[in-house]
Amino acid sequence: MRLALGAALLGWCADIFLARPVTARPPPDSLRLELVAPDSTHVGEPVALLLRLTNLTDRPVEAHLLGREVAFDILVAREDGRIVWRRLQGAVVPGVLQLRVLQPHETLELRTVWRQRTLAGAAVPPGTYLVYGLLPSDEPTPRRTPDVTLRIVP
Repeated sequence: MRLALGAALLGWCADIFLARPVTARPPPDSLRLELVAPDSTHVGEPVALLLRLTNLTDRPVEAHLLGREVAFDILVAREDGRIVWRRLQGAVVPGVLQLRVLQPHETLELRTVWRQRTLAGAAVPPGTYLVYGLLPSDEPTPRRTPDVTLRIVP
């Protein structure tokens, strides 16, 4: 009797464990990365940029991030795709993996300012620019935001 009961309990436990798989990574659609930037600004004005990583689910989600302080990159490009400015240009990002748990619907906000300078330090002319954010992790390809259009007017 003991053996039959033990086997039944083991079978019941196995059913529970098999029915609840544990994954180390959240499904790709559980986190949204977006860039918030103004539609337009005047020449020479600092441009505030905000990168948001949001947990879209009703459960905690683990985000894998790089750096002691979260490393994130913002790129500004001309309409033809040539990079004008890159936040992490020349920066050294420590190879530290940071596991951050985002609670249901929680948003991690990362801020920076672009001073309308090129990688060489020259002021950018008026025009239309494409801005996007990258969030590196332990994945081979960083998360990327959709492009945001920024117009710089005289």
